[in-house]
Amino acid sequence: MLTIGEFASIGRVSVRMLRHYDQIGLLRPAHVDPNTGYRAYTAMQLTTLTRIVELKGLGLTLEQVARVVWGEPADTEIQEILESARLELETTIAAAHARLRRLDANLRRIRGETVMPTAQTIAADVRSIDAQRVATLTRRAPGFGPANIGPVVGPMFPESAALIQAAGIADFGPAIALYEADESGDGTGARITAGFVVPDGTASIDGLDVQTLPAIAQAAVTVHRGEMATIGESWDAVVTWAGEQGYELAGVCREVYWTPADRPQSEWVTDLVQPVSRG
Repeated sequence: MLTIGEFASIGRVSVRMLRHYDQIGLLRPAHVDPNTGYRAYTAMQLTTLTRIVELKGLGLTLEQVARVVWGEPADTEIQEILESARLELETTIAAAHARLRRLDANLRRIRGETVMPTAQTIAADVRSIDAQRVATLTRRAPGFGPANIGPVVGPMFPESAALIQAAGIADFGPAIALYEADESGDGTGARITAGFVVPDGTASIDGLDVQTLPAIAQAAVTVHRGEMATIGESWDAVVTWAGEQGYELAGVCREVYWTPADRPQSEWVTDLVQPVSRG
């Protein structure tokens, strides 16, 4: 038997981490002394600990790690878990690259260098938006930005689509989402309303809020193509363009998603809709 200190040292984890794994049932010690409470482990448990460390290093949550290690999932379920972790990592990397580009652009401006226009230097089309009947879910994210928004909004679309289909509505779409600052709690969160445009006259759908989004008299509308991780750059460009054209922002923005979610994000086409008024 190995003491918790020996087991932690060999497994290259902290004693505190092993205690946490014990508390949540992820890795129980082989023996706990009833008098002292000291934990002891067998050498065979190192294989399990190594697997846990490996899966955590791949970006899986502890809940996902537990499902893989103890749940005896099918290969297809493990594949789904790993693909989800891969998508999250891709999003994080793309967001980091986008932030790096913005930092470099600001550094060039400070140095007096010419900043070449990029694909995100855009022009928007100002037009009216008709009222839309939508069926949506509303949830809270810990903040704005792809890392906070993505894990929350992603599951909302298949969930709402399933409820719409269960109600017998086959012709619906596109997907739509609104993002608002959440004033509750410590004020750092974001409130996400996401779902699909549904036919006019749709009365109610179990599990969803069916409502009519009001018409917008004037909105700056542009298209973002590609990864969601870089959509912030497109929004920044819209806001800059609106200001340069003498418009003021006049309401909560919308995103309209035209590409099926099973297509690679590099192929996605998203309308950015920002209500504006003349300053």
